[in-house]
Amino acid sequence: MMRPDWVLACIGAAGIQLAAPAFGQGMQGLSLGQSLDVAAPILQLRTLDEERLFRASSFGLRVAADIDSASRALEAENEDLLEQLTTRELELTEARATMPPAQFRAEAEAFDLEAETIRRAQAEKRQRLSIYEDAEQRRFFQLAAPVLQQVLANEGAQVLIDSRAVIIGVTGMDMTDPAIAALDDAIGDGAPSPNPLRVP
Repeated sequence: MMRPDWVLACIGAAGIQLAAPAFGQGMQGLSLGQSLDVAAPILQLRTLDEERLFRASSFGLRVAADIDSASRALEAENEDLLEQLTTRELELTEARATMPPAQFRAEAEAFDLEAETIRRAQAEKRQRLSIYEDAEQRRFFQLAAPVLQQVLANEGAQVLIDSRAVIIGVTGMDMTDPAIAALDDAIGDGAPSPNPLRVP
């Protein structure tokens, strides 16, 4: 899954907003060579499981349901097409004994071309599922950015990072659950999608 730009944006904004005032205040009334004793600002940190945020949200569940429904329809269509091709192949095989060789070769080549055309078309339909999921994930994180910023502020924190980047943490750092609840309230399942899934 791609890493949303808002993660870096939150980190960068926090550093600018907190570090600059402390530095400016500490320089007042100091002369050259005088030691500087300024307390470092304390940044409140929260973590987020990006994958679970999407998968467990109403938005992500709707996308998963869309893909599952389209996958089932595609599989049913594949079975029908396979049955048709199998029947056609058997008919062609049985007719070979009574068919002139040149005619059989022509019909066999036409059958192979038809089968390959169907295979490509079905593969393209399968690819649409991945394209749809990627597009919906991008849309989800675009819509999520301002909501997550508000949740982060409500948590009293300034920095948000992916939970996969944490080696050791303390209880209470993760804000995935409140983020999912806030996103469900703010954007729901995101339907109707501007990226409609048409498969088959």
